[in-house]
Amino acid sequence: MTSVSNRPRVAVVGGGWAGCAAALTLAEAGAAVTLFEAARTLGGRARTVELDGQRLDNGQHILLGAYRHALRLTERVHPAGTQSGLWRLPLVLDQPPDFRLACPHLPAPLHLLAGILGARGLGWRDKLAAARWARAALGTAETPEEQTVSELTCGQPQKLRAMLWHPLCVAALNTPPEIASARVFLDVIRGAFGGSARASDLLLPQRELSALFPEPAAARVIELGGEIRLASRVTGLAASRHGVTLSTRDETSTYSHVILAVAPQHLPALAAQVAALEPAGRAVARYRYQPIATAYLQYDPDFALAGPMLALANGPAQFAFDRGRSHGQRGLLALVASAATNLPADWLDRAEAQLRRIADPGPARWRKRIVEKQATYSCVPDMVRPPVHTPHPRIFLAGDYTAGPYPATLESATWSGVQSASSLLETL
Repeated sequence: MTSVSNRPRVAVVGGGWAGCAAALTLAEAGAAVTLFEAARTLGGRARTVELDGQRLDNGQHILLGAYRHALRLTERVHPAGTQSGLWRLPLVLDQPPDFRLACPHLPAPLHLLAGILGARGLGWRDKLAAARWARAALGTAETPEEQTVSELTCGQPQKLRAMLWHPLCVAALNTPPEIASARVFLDVIRGAFGGSARASDLLLPQRELSALFPEPAAARVIELGGEIRLASRVTGLAASRHGVTLSTRDETSTYSHVILAVAPQHLPALAAQVAALEPAGRAVARYRYQPIATAYLQYDPDFALAGPMLALANGPAQFAFDRGRSHGQRGLLALVASAATNLPADWLDRAEAQLRRIADPGPARWRKRIVEKQATYSCVPDMVRPPVHTPHPRIFLAGDYTAGPYPATLESATWSGVQSASSLLETL
């Protein structure tokens, strides 16, 4: 692929984290890449928005130290000697005043067991029950696919389920434990606590999500001769043995290969236009989705939470993030309600009441809300997740819904993008 005229001409449809990872991988390998994004901002379901004159995010994301592909990519697109924009912290689950678990600097999984045994808010019977459960979970490689997280943890004391395992499930899978896949939940637990001690670290973004990876990845693609077309929705897809033709409102172009990196809810409409993609389109059409609601509240700039992230109890929101600590936006908090189905009309008031049980921020200067109704797919037992390969040799898939061990995370998205691009390159 050293000759410019012989470079494969590849289109990537979708400018989320998966699409940007795919485009970057292809461009760095020498392919001529054109990325199409329907919105005016890159990042997809993890992107930057502007509210009240501030650059914010359409939701708060946490990465784990185990998410090595996402971490490697974010480090790669930032200049040498600069910070990647991720704040690495030892795992702490703090729900004041009732519960606190902090993992000390010990080899895995001893750090988890020590954290459990030293947790505040649990009696010794609960601690021993949690330690035994964690040890058993890390020691087995199999879990019945049809089991839910609620069924998996049914033998644990209710306090443990309410304060530890079920909040972890909602945070990691964005799916209620009553319907969430036990297998995927255990994959996350094993990934975080079954490897190195740093795999369980929390990494909080210190940049807006679009600036963390998608925008610098796109800049690198352009530097390598590629194109980024924003506000350019692909509506037509036709494929032959010789190429793939894409249609937007303004143009029709043919490419040697295409990676479809759209969100899963947008795949069926495109897949229905190519016979070889119809099975994947039908499988994904059966997905159900979970919303994520984020409340942004601006308080006095001198106010700060006791930590960068605190857990909340007894209400619609599960976590409060202090963006003054992470992003330098002093006095600005983000309250997050994951798996936010059937939110009451006054959910923002209720979420702020949750905050006021653990802190006294004073009156809010402004409040804004963002509800992503299809933020992630419901990660349920026995769901079908297609591979990045498709029956058509010139079309590949990328996205957090493709086959992999983790749920809908930035790790799943970026790894899928790299995997899809690498699979495509192997065919050349």
